[in-house]
Amino acid sequence: MSARHRSQRSQALVEFALVSPLFFLIIFGAVDITRILYAYTAISSAARDGARTASLSGSLFSDCQIIQEVELVGQGFPVRMDPNSLVGDSDPNSPSGALQPTTPPPNVGYAYIWPAVATASPPDNNCDSAVQRAIAPSVKHVAVEIQYHFTPLLPFVAQFAPNVIIKTVSVVTTE
Repeated sequence: MSARHRSQRSQALVEFALVSPLFFLIIFGAVDITRILYAYTAISSAARDGARTASLSGSLFSDCQIIQEVELVGQGFPVRMDPNSLVGDSDPNSPSGALQPTTPPPNVGYAYIWPAVATASPPDNNCDSAVQRAIAPSVKHVAVEIQYHFTPLLPFVAQFAPNVIIKTVSVVTTE
């Protein structure tokens, strides 16, 4: 093997060593951006379907069907009911009072229904009520908010942005 051939191989190895970290950073960054877009799309779809279900007359006395719909459509993401999604909760578009949307733990989504009919925490187990959903006659809207706590794949990105919360609210007029 000639000295010239060996030096070209060495040069290629050095170039690869210099360029590969940047290449992998771009690849994993693109994967994380794609994951964020997919998460937003999935939870937006779940919120829309949940709000549509909440607007139907069949769910006036129960959050159970809404919870099932949100969990079904949000497949691939652990979407649980927000512990504050109870009777008397506040509008997620202008939260006030004690019952407001809660920030979920990492890699978990919380669904928040307004106005809720769940009577006690956890809302998943107490989703039926004898009292009708408290929809104001003037507004006639229901809302479903889903927050998902996204965790990036790249550890150093997670150090700079540890709390990436993807949030979507869907508001629908009742029928």
